[in-house]
Amino acid sequence: MRQYMKMVRPFDFVIIVALILGSFLPLLLFSVAEAKNTGDEVVAIISQNGKVIREIPLTGHKGNEQFTIKGKGAQYNLMEVDGERIRIKEDNSPDQVGVKMGWKSKAGDTIVCLPHKVFVEIKSTQKDSKDPDTDLIVPN
Repeated sequence: MRQYMKMVRPFDFVIIVALILGSFLPLLLFSVAEAKNTGDEVVAIISQNGKVIREIPLTGHKGNEQFTIKGKGAQYNLMEVDGERIRIKEDNSPDQVGVKMGWKSKAGDTIVCLPHKVFVEIKSTQKDSKDPDTDLIVPN
């Protein structure tokens, strides 16, 4: 043990502590970015085969809503919106990956059912677009 302690220099401890503290930097940056998005509206965009089928505002959504997305033949996805979250409740695909993904409610979350080509993306949109830095183009 003593032979190993002779190889360690005092500045090595400073480097180790700096690396440990630096490892928490991504957590800090992402939590600050998430805190900025708390005032934004959250919208679930449901698309099938690349075409947007439905957009559901999740922010302020009340109650429970269920609807079916039909695909080719007997393919279907039963979607459920409960409050401010969404999920694929049931489908008839063999692997049930979309169902296993569970509830989603945060911006950036996705739900995918590949056999039925259904894609649910949760996006954040700004409530007010009254940004003073926005450039306006006025025709003469």
